[in-house]
Amino acid sequence: MAQITDPQLSKDAAANAKLDRMVAGEKRKKNKRIIAVVLGIAALLFWFVVRPMIIEGANKDSGYRNYAAERRDITVTVGGSGALQPADSYNIIGLVQGDILTADFEEGDYVNKDDLLFSIDSSDAERSIEQAEIALRNAGLSYDSVIDAVDGLEPKAAAPGRVMKLYVKKGDEVTAGTMLAEIRDTDNMELTVPFHQLDASRLSAGMSAQVTMTDTGEVVQGIVNSVSGAVKAGIGGILTCDVKITVSNPGGIADGAQATAVVNGISCASSGMFASNAASMVMAGTNGTVTAVYVSEGDRVSRDQALMAIDSDAAQRQIEQAQLGVRSSELSLENARNILENYTIKAPISGTVVVKNYKAGDTLDSTSAVAPMAVIYDMSYLTLTLNVDELYIRDVEIGQKVYIEADAVDGETFTGYIDRIGINGTVASGVTTYPVRVIIEEYGELLPGMNVTADIVIEEAIDVLTVPISAVNRGNTVFVVDPESAGDIKNNVPEGYRSVEVEVGRSDEDYIEVIGGISEGEEVGVSTATTSLLETMINNSPMGQASEAD
Repeated sequence: MAQITDPQLSKDAAANAKLDRMVAGEKRKKNKRIIAVVLGIAALLFWFVVRPMIIEGANKDSGYRNYAAERRDITVTVGGSGALQPADSYNIIGLVQGDILTADFEEGDYVNKDDLLFSIDSSDAERSIEQAEIALRNAGLSYDSVIDAVDGLEPKAAAPGRVMKLYVKKGDEVTAGTMLAEIRDTDNMELTVPFHQLDASRLSAGMSAQVTMTDTGEVVQGIVNSVSGAVKAGIGGILTCDVKITVSNPGGIADGAQATAVVNGISCASSGMFASNAASMVMAGTNGTVTAVYVSEGDRVSRDQALMAIDSDAAQRQIEQAQLGVRSSELSLENARNILENYTIKAPISGTVVVKNYKAGDTLDSTSAVAPMAVIYDMSYLTLTLNVDELYIRDVEIGQKVYIEADAVDGETFTGYIDRIGINGTVASGVTTYPVRVIIEEYGELLPGMNVTADIVIEEAIDVLTVPISAVNRGNTVFVVDPESAGDIKNNVPEGYRSVEVEVGRSDEDYIEVIGGISEGEEVGVSTATTSLLETMINNSPMGQASEAD
């Protein structure tokens, strides 16, 4: 069944509901105004009464701590870290194979440079040297044979004498065996004269002889060279023997000249004839072209004097090949001798043996190069390489002191110095660093491989006026204790302090040098907190927000 509603009643109900909502709204507005007034009064009391009291207590009790300006030493440093290394180290590597005969040292021993460490069986190397020596001798003999075979490149006089005949000139082509020149010894002429057989038997070589030239009657001296034992029948059937006399040619004796001789008071049977010594014929030793002739006919030459030059490509190649063979053999012998030295291993440096991997009786083979036979450390000092930032590298100098500490040697500080500054920078993550080497001579219980931290002493200030570095505010000001000062809230100067501008200098991690502005003994304040909890609460309060809005 449908419900019937009176239109008039509906309108009245709607009006009543609207009125109720309006009354409720007015009540809520009135309540908000009351709450706002109460909060405002509370905020005013808090801001003007409670807050100053709390801040004053904080400033006096815990907001700042006072420090007197005092004199002390300041050390300006640049820090770094790294691992220690010995002054020098050397890995002994086996370069040859064989049985180790001796190894008379142990780990921890100190050895001097060139002390014997290992000796290795070298019998194979010694045989190689002997073979190389034989090969070199054979190469030398081959070279001599080639030189003898092509000696015709510069034909020489076989004996002293005078050039009687030249058979070639510059530009002529010759073959091996071609006659090149004739040389005779005309400085010493030989006279052959007959003596009666009985007289000749009383003569001997070396006796002096007086020789008379048949044409001029000139008398010259000579020496009996030989007395022939052959008997000849002379004129009228007289039996004679030939005697040869050597005469130094004064310059006028020629082949065919005749003369007589008296030896030991005995005259010759008849005159004889002069002749020069046997002719020396010079032949070409190789095929080629005469490129130069050094002598002329009639010139006197000495034994082994070069007469001319012959160019022969084939001969030059033979000589060059022989020379290369000799040089190759020399290098092989030198290499074999050098290898022999590797069988005796000596200490390359003075130091302490820290590793010994082989002993007498072990065998070196092709795998021995994997691990060193021994390792030697020079422990005369230790080194440390620090990587210094590019911002500080210009402050680093050779000779500067470095303080070193190690966790492994707790409670002890060691001193070193810089001896090398590298200029080859390394870039990592956009930062460039430079290697700086530090020497530590008095290293105590430090050992190679230990990790250490180091501070490079850039500058030292002795007995200077300082304050804590945290006491210096922006603008180089400090808060000097002044009980009568009301402070300056606007500039964040607390009550009981006054702001003083100072001139500052060097600093370390804790203190900074004060050059001017305050005196020794004056106290400065160092804040113990940045923003107090109380001020944070005030700033977040409605009153604080209202102030910020204004």
